[in-house]
Amino acid sequence: HAFARLATVAPLLMSNDDHPFSSLPRIDSVTKVASTKWLELQTLSYTDQNGESRQWDVVSRTTKQSSDKADAVIIIPILRKSNSSTIETLLVEQYRPPISRVVVSFPAGLIDKGESPQDAALRELREETGFVGDKSKVQPLISPQVCMSPGMSDSSAHCVLVEVNLDNPLNRGIPETDLDEGEIISVKRVDVKEGLKKALDNSETIPHMGLYLFAMGLELAQSESLS
Repeated sequence: HAFARLATVAPLLMSNDDHPFSSLPRIDSVTKVASTKWLELQTLSYTDQNGESRQWDVVSRTTKQSSDKADAVIIIPILRKSNSSTIETLLVEQYRPPISRVVVSFPAGLIDKGESPQDAALRELREETGFVGDKSKVQPLISPQVCMSPGMSDSSAHCVLVEVNLDNPLNRGIPETDLDEGEIISVKRVDVKEGLKKALDNSETIPHMGLYLFAMGLELAQSESLS
């Protein structure tokens, strides 16, 4: 099964002692350069693996709780009906000013203080798409903390796979969203096997990298299962 194959993570083949970066560089100081309500520009002074002193500019969220906790969740919704073999997912389209384009992505959002990744994923899914995830029968599958754009930001996230039971009366028709003020989102419901890649190849939008990699991995898994 394609999803089972994608969910299997190959173990690391080298121990920490063998890893070329086992002797970690260190951060010596953090200097605040500028800040807005949501973002802070910092200059990091650090010592690299060779003992050289260097600097790096980084953007950090002002709401970041700690370096060992993810800022956000990226939700992979899996929609199923009991009497159907069709598997669907949900995509969201939203205008993103930094690139002046409409971006298509999986639903996502920040983790509130004191909130677990699972609860954040279920809440954000409900708010952005209106659909209710099923946590009573199938617990969401949560990834380790993953980085987002490590060359520019310290932002990190958990990827959370959430089952959506279409037999649930709350998920029938077009569920009502609960968006934040100023949040304008278009929700797309697509067939995973047939419609996902097609939706991403729409020239009017630009896909989020993580979503496109997911689609490519799924396509590869499907082609391998046929060979």
